[in-house]
Amino acid sequence: MKRTLLLITFLLLGVNIKAQDLLSFKVEVEQSQPLPTYLLALEERHDVKFFFAEEWLLPFEITISANGKTIRDALNLILEDSGIHFEEHFGYAIIFVKDPRNEERRDSILRVATITRKSVDQTIIGDARSFKPGKRVQLKGIVKDEVSGNPMKDVIVMLNDREVASTDEYGAYKLVTISGGYILSFSYPNYREKVIDLRIYDDGDVNVFLEETPVILDEVVVSEQALTNRIGESSLKMTDLKRSPTFLGERDLVKQIQLQPGVTTVSEVATGFNVRGGGVDQNLVLYDNIPVFNTSHAFGFFTAFNSEAIQQVQFYRGGIPSQFGGRASSVLDITSKEGAYDQWHGSGGIGIISSQLALSGPIKRDTASIHASFRTSYSNWLLQSIKSDYDLRYASVKFYDASIKLTQKFTARTKLTLSAYSSSDEFSLTNDTTYMPRNLASSIKLDHIFNEKFFGSVTASFGQFSYTMSEPEEHQAFELKYEIQYPSLRLDFHVEKQKHKISFGAQSTLYTFQPGDLTGSKNSSTVNFIMPDEKALESGLYISDALEISNKLLIEAGARYSMYHRLGQGVTYLYDDNKAREPMNIKDSITYTGGDVMKMYQGLEPRLSMRYTLNDNSAIKFGYNRIFQYLHLVTNTAAVAPVDIWQTSNEYFKPQRADQVSLGYYKNFNNNVYETFVESFYKEVQNTLDFKDGSQLILNKHLETALISGHSTSYGVELSAAKVKGRLTGTFSYTFSRSLRQTDGRFPTERINDGKTYSSNYDQPHVGTVTWRYAFSRRHFFAGTFTYHTGRPTSLPTSFYQIDGVSIPNFSERNKFRIPDYHRLDVAFIIEGNHKRKKLLDGTWIVSFYNVYSRKNAYSLYFEDNGKGMVTTYKLSVIGSIIPSVTYSFKF
Repeated sequence: MKRTLLLITFLLLGVNIKAQDLLSFKVEVEQSQPLPTYLLALEERHDVKFFFAEEWLLPFEITISANGKTIRDALNLILEDSGIHFEEHFGYAIIFVKDPRNEERRDSILRVATITRKSVDQTIIGDARSFKPGKRVQLKGIVKDEVSGNPMKDVIVMLNDREVASTDEYGAYKLVTISGGYILSFSYPNYREKVIDLRIYDDGDVNVFLEETPVILDEVVVSEQALTNRIGESSLKMTDLKRSPTFLGERDLVKQIQLQPGVTTVSEVATGFNVRGGGVDQNLVLYDNIPVFNTSHAFGFFTAFNSEAIQQVQFYRGGIPSQFGGRASSVLDITSKEGAYDQWHGSGGIGIISSQLALSGPIKRDTASIHASFRTSYSNWLLQSIKSDYDLRYASVKFYDASIKLTQKFTARTKLTLSAYSSSDEFSLTNDTTYMPRNLASSIKLDHIFNEKFFGSVTASFGQFSYTMSEPEEHQAFELKYEIQYPSLRLDFHVEKQKHKISFGAQSTLYTFQPGDLTGSKNSSTVNFIMPDEKALESGLYISDALEISNKLLIEAGARYSMYHRLGQGVTYLYDDNKAREPMNIKDSITYTGGDVMKMYQGLEPRLSMRYTLNDNSAIKFGYNRIFQYLHLVTNTAAVAPVDIWQTSNEYFKPQRADQVSLGYYKNFNNNVYETFVESFYKEVQNTLDFKDGSQLILNKHLETALISGHSTSYGVELSAAKVKGRLTGTFSYTFSRSLRQTDGRFPTERINDGKTYSSNYDQPHVGTVTWRYAFSRRHFFAGTFTYHTGRPTSLPTSFYQIDGVSIPNFSERNKFRIPDYHRLDVAFIIEGNHKRKKLLDGTWIVSFYNVYSRKNAYSLYFEDNGKGMVTTYKLSVIGSIIPSVTYSFKF
């Protein structure tokens, strides 16, 4: 389409240039083919570009009879008496035109204008009199939202219908091309495409603003697997999140992550997600560059992030950039919205279990803004009405989350941002025990552009994660508290120089852990117990360079050097080397005072990402990364429990070291309507921790006697096919993967399954997902999701024996059995507001049905002695019925 627009522009300017020797090469064809197809193939082999209206040339073919002729002679013969002529322009462009006086041409122009419905601006950079054929020029600029003025990431930049660049986190893009005339376009989901008739004769800038607009049926979609992304990188679109089925009306970012290839979860009531065979603790979740330890509300039912507060989301499961460290499997990088700089806006939603509101606007027009959001629950009755094997009649759920971002522009080059996020829960399930986890994250960030090629930022932040568990029953009453505080400082710089994009910086985080404070009431049998605080300092230096070797090959190489110090005060217990590590085998101890270094670890983390573009529609990608993880999640359950704790690396717990290799092939079809990829990976993680059978993990001063170290291996293949344009869009993905562990110590008590390889708690070999959205009209959609995965491993008793009348189980080997396979269908009907550009309120209704066919998926298995020493096994389902919901969201 943009080829036609460029053609029209040339015609209107009255182009009339004589052909020279550009078309002197010989025709070589093996069989007849449409003329447009042949001309596009020539562009791949020769330094020439053809511009034409496809409908003009489709009736013509080039046949084997043209072999040996020059392309000029062949075209003259094929187009004889057709009224179509071709002309050379700028020494590299061949433009096909019709007689300007021809009525058919005028009809074509009107048809093109009607179809595109776009305004075309003209931009001229440089002086046409200085034009030199073949001269290479650089074009760059910044893309911003027209209303808020915020930079827009992942905007697709195209020249003549070909994707050539995408914007970075600062909204910046840069490309190199040959001087001449082009149709330049910028596209992003839910925004009106910007089209520019560009004449560029020298280096220059084109800065644009994009206008948000209602979605049309054939919108251009920024793909999660765009050919320009790194391997294993996805850009999640908030528009998709808002048009997906929901559980109890809650739009859930984490559940969208769980639909990605290579990502699984152990249950719908499980916190977090597992990536490529990794544990929940191996995912780095950042909110405005601040780590978040708890990503869910209500024991995993809902995500802890309000979609109204989120601007963009980047997810890395392979090829992780060097600026990220500290987690072994993946990075989920969430950026919150900035406030609008020109006028006030708002959005919100009303659901059956919670409501939310967000406001955005200027504090001082064009220079200072604010964006604030708040979400809270207000009902317990719905959970109590869910049909479940788990007794929810006495369940109680309360939660809220809030965020605020203040932005001050001091100059066009300097900006200060203050960001804060908080979430809190209070819930209990089948008894009176109450759990209250909390998140707190705040930061202050200064961005400065030193010059056109050098910019950077400095960020100071503070994070806190805590939980309280309390039991009110008088004779057992207690309160257990746990807390992590982690102030941090980071520096990030970026340099662009010719074909290089260099990033470098430093980060440092000081952790203070309060591993447990147990307090009993006056009449309680609970004994007060306080675990000593632990401190640790984690730091890192990084550098990377994205080097464009050629138009086809891009290499991003980098390294991260991480350092970790376990700090005093504290005690390291020494054990008899000839005996198993048990409390009774302690032979000595070393006491450290405040500020002493109890243990130090360090290591180099190389990173490499490569992309080789085969043609406009296909690419091969490769990635390798090594990451050290210095914090360990201590748990003995498959799903993260409210009372799980984080353990620092020390004398006995070495940091996890993950090495991952990824290789993928990507292919788009039918003018990028269909996108497919296959991606394989292999990952090894050293020094993973697992628990000994029967271990006590909470309030244990000798935790090194309850945990043992091993290593894990995971590998797999991820397949995905997506249709991203048209009335019907959707994705099919399938992942085959294995997640295996081996724990083989010196002594029998330090081995699991006698040192043999066993499945991890989250090993799910087969995972398949289908998502779709069908547009009945521009306002009405039918969306759905079907997911299936192999049941996760579990350990079960194989028999019972009696001691003093008490049944004692004999357990199988670790994770020898599996719970039943999991599958679920969700659907939703979406009715969006009208498409008037000027309106007071734009509303959307979502009617959603979760678990349509009432599948009773197993959350876990439990067992009983049947009185004959045999085991009777039962399946526990948390959700066993269809869950309908209605949600109304709005913006103004």
